[in-house]
Amino acid sequence: STGRDAVGLSPEPVAEAALDALRQYGCHGCHRIPGIVGPEAVIGPPLARFGTRALVAGRWPNTEANVIQWIRQPQQLDPRSAMPDLAVSEQDALVIARFLRSLQ
Repeated sequence: STGRDAVGLSPEPVAEAALDALRQYGCHGCHRIPGIVGPEAVIGPPLARFGTRALVAGRWPNTEANVIQWIRQPQQLDPRSAMPDLAVSEQDALVIARFLRSLQ
């Protein structure tokens, strides 16, 4: 094993890329995110221990595909959600999903 994932990154660069993307899209404006210093947001749930959650958005199994879909199309999946559609790229959604699911 090379210690690399399907996009060719070891866990540390995936986390670094995910944190960069989370900052870029302003996710910390609504969520508390491990590794990002920012406002004490209370709009969305804290994302610590996301990987231990059974469900995404309280509805769908916590799989990589479901997390990616939720990140990219929250309003399509649940028009009543407060989470906005931020036009997250597929690559950014992938690294964010892998990072979030790694949080234990």
